Amino acid sequence: MNFNILKSNHILIKCEINNIKGNFIIDTGASNSCIDYKKSEKFNIKFEISNESATSATNKIKKLFISKNNKIKVDDWFLEDFDLILFDMKQVIDTIVSQCDVEIDGIIGSDILKKGKAIINYKLNKIQLEF
Repeated sequence: MNFNILKSNHILIKCEINNIKGNFIIDTGASNSCIDYKKSEKFNIKFEISNESATSATNKIKKLFISKNNKIKVDDWFLEDFDLILFDMKQVIDTIVSQCDVEIDGIIGSDILKKGKAIINYKLNKIQLEF
């Protein structure tokens, strides 16, 4: 799948979560894939409060939610029954939007990248995921 590199140097891909298309940042440093909890309705996500704690590059995340049994489709690659972390991503999204003027729905983290045996090719602006 082709990707775009934003002015902020983030990798942006289009993928489907629960059969709904969205824009996601690839973050190899994020241990889990995340979505802005304000977008839960858009992607038909049911979630519950998580007792786990987490931090982002900018601060400690105060309220963390978890959603189980989701589906993701990236080009022809798909995965069913995976977990998503939800939290208020306003600070992360606002930073990227202010630099790049693009809507961001969430982050694809190393949990998905590892399962898909991801290969990121910056020369060709392609990401490859394998079954």
